[in-house]
Amino acid sequence: MNAPVLLNSLEEAQGRNPLEFPFGFYLEDDHKDSAGGSFFWYKSLAELQSAIQNDLIEALSEGSSEDIQAVKKDIAALIEQSVSSGDDVDSLLNSLNVFLAEIELRLQFMGSFEDLCKSKNEWSRYFRESYREECLEDIEDIEDMSSKKLQSSIKKTDQDDFAEFVAEYLI
Repeated sequence: MNAPVLLNSLEEAQGRNPLEFPFGFYLEDDHKDSAGGSFFWYKSLAELQSAIQNDLIEALSEGSSEDIQAVKKDIAALIEQSVSSGDDVDSLLNSLNVFLAEIELRLQFMGSFEDLCKSKNEWSRYFRESYREECLEDIEDIEDMSSKKLQSSIKKTDQDDFAEFVAEYLI
């Protein structure tokens, strides 16, 4: 598969509604001069893992095809090991970020939309706080709200609005 086709598959996953494509990842540019990021959403966890293992590495790597294939094998082994041993997502993210650091990228989130709505990990809580600060900016009481309340889980009744925010989120 050539790079333009791979980039198109990543572009298609970017901006999808996470209610329809419930498994995703947030990738950010870790380069000090750019520091942007975006979500990519897929129908299944297997599709998400395949995109990270194949599309992402191949589209963003500039090494020889042998080097790219070696990295893809290493990432496949990391994902397989994580799945079979029941490791938590954070340890898998840390392992994947070792590879991505070489091309100045960082995965901040990987999982389901429900995880993003409810997870207690630091990045998800921070993201929910950003959502609430942006969506509640018209409400004067936002300054009186605690960080804990701003970072709390997204209720089912607010998930449509949150999904729209997530789909459009691009730094």
